[in-house]
Amino acid sequence: MTPIWHDGPLSDLAWDGQSPVAWSVAEIGPYAAGLQGDGRAIRHGLAAALIRKLAGDSADVRLTRSPAGAPIVSAPSGWYLSLSSRGAHALIGVARAPIAVDREVADDHPPLWDMLTPTEADALHRLPAPAQPQAWLRRWTIKEAHAKLIGEPRRIRPEAIETVVNNPTHATATFEGTSRCWSRSNTDAIETVAQWSQP
Repeated sequence: MTPIWHDGPLSDLAWDGQSPVAWSVAEIGPYAAGLQGDGRAIRHGLAAALIRKLAGDSADVRLTRSPAGAPIVSAPSGWYLSLSSRGAHALIGVARAPIAVDREVADDHPPLWDMLTPTEADALHRLPAPAQPQAWLRRWTIKEAHAKLIGEPRRIRPEAIETVVNNPTHATATFEGTSRCWSRSNTDAIETVAQWSQP
C-alpha cells in the first residue's frame, strides 16, 4: 500500500485509516515545541504524537527498543514504527504492518561502488556522471530501509541487498525477503519507506 507522505502539522494530516504514514519533520521547530531531552527523546516524542494522531487522541503511547536498538510500539498494540534522522530532520514511519524508513542528506559525493551489486553498479555506470551521486544515494536509502525491515541492519553487508529501481518513486529490495520501497527526493534529502511485499 502506497505511503502517505506528510510534511506539515499533524492537524493537517488526512489519513485514510490504512496506508502507512511517513512524516518528515524538523527536530527543532514548532512541531517539536514542548518536547525536551536529546535528539532521540525528541524523535520519540514526535513519533508518539503521530501514533496518537493515527490511533486516537486518547491512546496511551509507549515506546521501547528491540535488542538491536529499533523502536517498538509497546502500546497501543498493532502499530509499527521506524525512525531515521539526518540534517536536523527526522523521518517517522508508522503503519499497521512492519515498516522501515531511511533519510539521507543529498550531496555530490561520488558513489561508493563497493556498496553495490554488480547489476546496480552497471545501472549507475549507464547514467550521466552528474546523475550518479543522487542515484547512488537513493539506492543507499533503499538498502538501509530494507536492512532495518529485517531487523538487524548492522549484520547485513550493503552489497548483499539487491535493489531494482522501477521508476523515480518505486523500487524493490531483496535479501532475506523482498520489500517494496517508495522514495522521494528534494533539494535537501532523499527519503525512502520500505514494507514487505505481499506474496
